[in-house]
Amino acid sequence: MVLCVPASPKLVGWADRDLGAGARAVQRNLDRRLAGKGPAKRRAPQVFRATLSTVEAQVAARMPGHDRALRRQVARAIYNESMQTKLDPLLVLALIHVESSFNPRVVSSAGAMGLMQLREATLRSELERSGLGSADPHDPVANVRAGIRYLRRLMDAFGNNIDLALMAYNAGPNRIRTHARAGAIPARFRVYPRRIRGELAKFRLAAGSQKPATLVGSADAPARPVG
Repeated sequence: MVLCVPASPKLVGWADRDLGAGARAVQRNLDRRLAGKGPAKRRAPQVFRATLSTVEAQVAARMPGHDRALRRQVARAIYNESMQTKLDPLLVLALIHVESSFNPRVVSSAGAMGLMQLREATLRSELERSGLGSADPHDPVANVRAGIRYLRRLMDAFGNNIDLALMAYNAGPNRIRTHARAGAIPARFRVYPRRIRGELAKFRLAAGSQKPATLVGSADAPARPVG
């Protein structure tokens, strides 16, 4: 559900910065795709890298009523897929908190399911697209793997613009792309990424990081998934 807030020229904050530049980046990437050149390349910023033990601890704290083995599988899926796709695992934790409050059984009125609130068609498409095979749409691990791959694809499609990718995850990429092309993102769509950033800050504080909350992994120091 997207909450509506009144638009205001005085509205400031991290989610309101550089949306014009973000819209222009989206248009450039769309133009490049139409020309067969692929998306423009951008250097990814440095991030604080959460350890597997950090992710496991956070998952355990937020899923106390679930089997220990399931919690460990979910934590490893979050960590490994985040490292594979160069996303911050703490971002994924923040997104899961906002989407489902770490309830793997929750189903929305729109049919979105599980920890990362994916529709079955999206889940199956992302698993197949990534070569991860098919899976039970109610499987929490499959849901996490597909959700992270979907977020990574949105980051690529929207030129690594954090705000736009998160808004697209919540409201749909076509809707956000249309507004971005027009050069104006309605304020109501900005509520969701602000909520994600707020939760991300809490996870960073719990993890003991004082570094800025960036979302994309560093290309200079790639992390490795764990076995």
